[in-house]
Amino acid sequence: MRGLLCLLMSFPLLASAADLTIAAASNYRLLLDDVVLRFEQAEQVDVDVIYGSSGKLATQIQHGAPYDLYFSANSAYMARLEQAGELAGAVMTDGYGQLVLLASANSQAPFVRSLETLMKGKVVAIAQPKHAPFGKAAVSYLKSEVLYEQVSPSLVYAENVAQVMHMVRSGAADYGFVALSLIEQGTDAAQRMKILPLKDKHLLKQQHAVIAGAKNTQLATRFSQFMQQPEITQLKRRYGIEPVNKLTTDKEPMHGRG
Repeated sequence: MRGLLCLLMSFPLLASAADLTIAAASNYRLLLDDVVLRFEQAEQVDVDVIYGSSGKLATQIQHGAPYDLYFSANSAYMARLEQAGELAGAVMTDGYGQLVLLASANSQAPFVRSLETLMKGKVVAIAQPKHAPFGKAAVSYLKSEVLYEQVSPSLVYAENVAQVMHMVRSGAADYGFVALSLIEQGTDAAQRMKILPLKDKHLLKQQHAVIAGAKNTQLATRFSQFMQQPEITQLKRRYGIEPVNKLTTDKEPMHGRG
């Protein structure tokens, strides 16, 4: 049964004719969509990116899924793969993700009241904390603020943080714990979010590495090096991945990005 499950999970990848296939945490989507386009133009290659939760992608890699690079939103999953001999070369840190509470378009003055009052009786979406780092970070935040017991009856769970975004955008959820990197600058959503401080500086560490057995290790390594160029570092910050994990203490009701 396990072998069949693994085959079903990796079947779409086996049909890929791309020069590189990347497995990436969902919160990397806006950044990697931009970086991949630049890399494809520079190298004249084709790159596919499969997005999902960090934990499930790590499990696929351990079961032999044919990925070339892995981008994770939780260092624990990367460490697990490294210890299992699944990685080739060094693990590179891209920065730290930023946890955001996003209100739906139907919310009125969304962050004027306390979060406990705000979310009471509302549908609050969260990525499954068992395998999604932003879900785990959301639970950590709620517990640190002594809000988890009050809010937990309102929580609904999504497969990953990108699905949480979809639920809030569609109105299926009133609020959602999402990644800052998934909110485009200048959009209406950027006016309906609150950046949440995380007391655990190890949470949401964004890393990538080349997978052992990659079909083109040299090309995969060049992509990793491309991610470290100064212009890409600027893109990381633009897309909400900070070089350090800020312990935010700002108490303003609304937060945006410049």
